[in-house]
Amino acid sequence: MKNHLQSTCNYVLSDELRGELEEAVLNQDIMPSMRALMTSGPALDRCHVGAYNCSYVPVDSPRAFDETMYILMCGTGVGFSVERHNIEKMPTVNEDMHETDTVIKVGDSRPGWAKSLRELIAMLYAGQIPKWDVSAVRPAGERLKTFGGRASGPAPLEELFQFVIDKFKNAAGRKLFPIECHDIMCKIGEVVVVGGVRRSALISLSNLNDDQMAHAKSGMWWENEGQRALANNSVAYKGKPEMGTFMREWVSLYESKSGERGIFNRESAKKQAAKNGRRDIEHDFGCNPCSEILLRPYQFCNLSEVVARAGDTQQTLREKVRLATILGTFQSTLTDFKYLRNIWKKNTEEERLLGVSLTGIMDNDLLSGTSAHLGKNIGQTLETLRDTAVETNAAMAQQLGIPQSTAITCVKPSGTVSQLVDSASGIHARHNPHYIRTVRGDNKDPLTQFLIAEGIPNEPDVMKPESTTVFSFPMASPRGAVTRTILSAIEQLELWLTYQRFWCEHKPSVTISVKENEWMQVGSWVYDHFDEVSGISFLPFSDHTYKQAPYQDCTEDEYDAMLAQMPKSVDWSLLQEFEKEDTTSGGRELACTADACEIVDLNAA
Repeated sequence: MKNHLQSTCNYVLSDELRGELEEAVLNQDIMPSMRALMTSGPALDRCHVGAYNCSYVPVDSPRAFDETMYILMCGTGVGFSVERHNIEKMPTVNEDMHETDTVIKVGDSRPGWAKSLRELIAMLYAGQIPKWDVSAVRPAGERLKTFGGRASGPAPLEELFQFVIDKFKNAAGRKLFPIECHDIMCKIGEVVVVGGVRRSALISLSNLNDDQMAHAKSGMWWENEGQRALANNSVAYKGKPEMGTFMREWVSLYESKSGERGIFNRESAKKQAAKNGRRDIEHDFGCNPCSEILLRPYQFCNLSEVVARAGDTQQTLREKVRLATILGTFQSTLTDFKYLRNIWKKNTEEERLLGVSLTGIMDNDLLSGTSAHLGKNIGQTLETLRDTAVETNAAMAQQLGIPQSTAITCVKPSGTVSQLVDSASGIHARHNPHYIRTVRGDNKDPLTQFLIAEGIPNEPDVMKPESTTVFSFPMASPRGAVTRTILSAIEQLELWLTYQRFWCEHKPSVTISVKENEWMQVGSWVYDHFDEVSGISFLPFSDHTYKQAPYQDCTEDEYDAMLAQMPKSVDWSLLQEFEKEDTTSGGRELACTADACEIVDLNAA
């Protein structure tokens, strides 16, 4: 980063500031973009997309498909829209589909894969079904030297090609339907794999009255439409709906038991974007998969994080915010995007969005509030912290010679960082006093093989049993920690609203755990506050439909029993017997409701 800042911005990073930043990261006081951390080095030097956590693209052009593939392959999450006003801009599929002798040669690289998909789709729109040559693609299991991990081989790409061909054949003579575009985007996410472990994060925005999207995950959808697991689905509301319309959608969300379709209120997003006076709000805003960042179409945002500890004061939190904002501002200078259209660079450089987040909120009395006042007395503290971020960014942007960021603060779910630093996740309470934490590993990865050999409890992943193993760890929360059993759903919502109003220039992302007797009251609260609501997911307090969820309740007795099954010790020196070469890889981050940003992949370690 030091050399990059000097060559790009003619900025010399002082030893003093570099020392402050390094110490803060090593002490786990702050964290940079985990994407940038994962890809730093040759992979990031080749293309800066890998530094970013968040992106958004409307499916209004065939380029949305191949650009999404490229972005996902760089490890960045993608929000997308299949709303009708976007889909209507797509071309009509030729009514005469016929096979040709044209051969698409697939290059063995991220641009090579994306370009081959682009060529396939262009030919399908013209009514031509080509052949393809994947002989240059590395076989499954071969090491990826630059980006890390193991190659998935050509099979997933060929599966995608055939899937896309089938969709286009079915659409001959008309435009693709929103559900068909949605499925293609999800399938792209499914095949962006490294050794069987997905690198994708997706959220899909659709119209309120789109019945096909409303029922995309109804019934036994995973048996025939398994790709749909790769994206969370949310309604893109244009404003507050009539009560009857809202109630129908709310009942549907309740009956799904999986929190879908979620709520994205575009009018609320515009109001939030307008609050600080620094953003141009004449855009069709979307969001990232975790829904904490408000994005223009074709735009990126990077994240950095403040880790709040129990003993933090306003003064120590301000210092952490200052340093996390500096890191984010440095990261915003990474705008050398390969392969993508120029509009991505233009939008990202114009706004220089940051996502300075707080995690461990429920571990700190100053930030968490209490059930007695529902956090209302912390507004002044949050405003002070927000102002610190804005002032720090303005000063550093001036030194770097770049525009001040138009939006800076957010609260992200923090599934990965919170595990690394042992904190409560984002604005969420600790799960339970005792619970089971699941972690996924690629079967070909030496670390997975090592943990199986060492006797860590494990079972095949129900979605990908042939390639992925799920490990289970018994966990106990720190004594006195705030857990989700303590807070009512309304208390969680009131705290979310406090952060929306006083800390966030973007949004706080939260999953609200709703007890069975709370759904009516929660629905009433959401409707009353609909003009501010966006970025909230709702899940049943227990009994949700996702198997092998990242967090699973257990009693203290069950915890003790499972703890007894764990190996008494793990001999890490034996790992070298499995790890014959460097297999560092990046992992996956799914969309952020249900089994969300909380999925942990061993390959990211």
